[in-house]
Amino acid sequence: MRSSTLSIALAALVAAVAALPAWADPWPSIPIPPQNARDAVRPVPRPSAGDAAQRARHLVEALRTGATDGAMDFFLPREPFLAIKDMSGAAGYFNTLTRAYRRDIDAWRRETPGLSGATFVRFELSRACVWMTVGREANRLPYWSCYRSRLVVSVNGRERPLEVRVMIHWGDRWYVTHLRPFH
Repeated sequence: MRSSTLSIALAALVAAVAALPAWADPWPSIPIPPQNARDAVRPVPRPSAGDAAQRARHLVEALRTGATDGAMDFFLPREPFLAIKDMSGAAGYFNTLTRAYRRDIDAWRRETPGLSGATFVRFELSRACVWMTVGREANRLPYWSCYRSRLVVSVNGRERPLEVRVMIHWGDRWYVTHLRPFH
């Protein structure tokens, strides 16, 4: 009788602890680039666009074909996202943002005539950037956030700019977190 009471009490304790709110998802086991070091007290130099144009070409291919998987290297990867975000449910929020990115690609294809024949012209990283200190936007690591970058494509011989709403850096690379306005 005593051992069954102890088992019930232990099960209740485990259930109660599991029901407590978590303040943040567990820290992923990836190396943190020096550009995103938690102890940065001043903004690090803003990284150049680097290989963003090459990866933006993959987004253009997704706009042409509808195959969004090929454009996922332009979107912030899961592990860095989880390292950056200091919130309960960060993994779920990452999934929400990933679905929004794919939906935004599909929406651009529906709303922009001729994208199935688009060609890449250039990618312009915005100069409208803000250094996000630890604690802003529920983050536990600092990063640069740039707003309204431009992906320029050619459609039927005419240049068409497409606004890339938000990009953040991880190390020396830039990634999309919001392709279009996020609601």
